[in-house]
Amino acid sequence: MTLGPDPAADPDATPIFGVPAGAAPGAAPGAPGGAPGPGQAPPPARPRAGGRTWHRFHYAVGVFLIAYGVTGLLSGFLLWSDRQDEIDGYFASGPATGMLVLVKLVEGALVLCAVAGVALRRDILFVPSTAGWMAGFAMFAVLDVFTGRWGGLAEHLLYLAGFVVLLFLSYGLSAKAQLASAPRQEGDTPPGDSPDDGSSSGPHRLTRTQEFALQAINRAAALTGPRPRPGRHD
Repeated sequence: MTLGPDPAADPDATPIFGVPAGAAPGAAPGAPGGAPGPGQAPPPARPRAGGRTWHRFHYAVGVFLIAYGVTGLLSGFLLWSDRQDEIDGYFASGPATGMLVLVKLVEGALVLCAVAGVALRRDILFVPSTAGWMAGFAMFAVLDVFTGRWGGLAEHLLYLAGFVVLLFLSYGLSAKAQLASAPRQEGDTPPGDSPDDGSSSGPHRLTRTQEFALQAINRAAALTGPRPRPGRHD
């Protein structure tokens, strides 16, 4: 039995001494805004922006992109005349020097994107780098067909396939990191325990493309990993 109006139900009631207005009578003083009170565990820290899809193997992807881009820039400056002759072979008429400078500027921008991706741990910044080099190799492959350079065509197609695999690998690593960092509730299937090798269940289900990339990475790791030795039979 209570005497007088309930302060929690009546907004015009006189507040209880020591309890702020609008707060429940049982709430601990000095814990506004959802702050943990005495004896309560602090709320879980929110993941860093961009870290939700960052995998530790993304460092290897970024280092490869940076090393490849820096090597291309250095070789372009050291072998400038050879690169000009190569451009002249593709385009019979035109400013070869201006086109070569433009190519190197674009390549420098791709390297900066890769550096920013590693520094900020944002795997999405690897997409412009890989897609840019893929577009460049595809363009040169088309030019090889028109100019009849079959050796150059094979080389550019090989590089194009390598960067496609690299982009697919980065996408699969992002899906794996996203699945591992997603908060799982009771009854959710842990990563890797599902029958399709990496697909998720519950509210954090991956897309079909992410599941396909994750399955490919898991199967490649299983094929290239160390195999258990057969036990000795007496």
